[in-house]
Amino acid sequence: MAITENEIRTRFAAPATDEARTAIKARLAEAAQEFALLVHALVPGSREESEAISSVELALWWAQAGVDRRVQPRARVRPAVPADPEAACLAAMAEADIASAPGRV
Repeated sequence: MAITENEIRTRFAAPATDEARTAIKARLAEAAQEFALLVHALVPGSREESEAISSVELALWWAQAGVDRRVQPRARVRPAVPADPEAACLAAMAEADIASAPGRV
């Protein structure tokens, strides 16, 4: 796959920080730390242990970079447009009628 200019801009953009991204990154960090501690507890001190922990650190870095680069805040997500606006309007009117007189239906 050829890389596009837009992808390069995405990869090198300054990290975005907001509450949603921070919460996601904290959950990832917590899980990575738990796994690294498990590796440290179960794998005898060795090059393999060191490489495993370094790999967890790298995986966390990439995951957090993906959150910074790819997660869209709710305010920026465009609402879905109904396929048939007239049908959507009629359905909303019918729901309103049912809600206003539940005993009739």
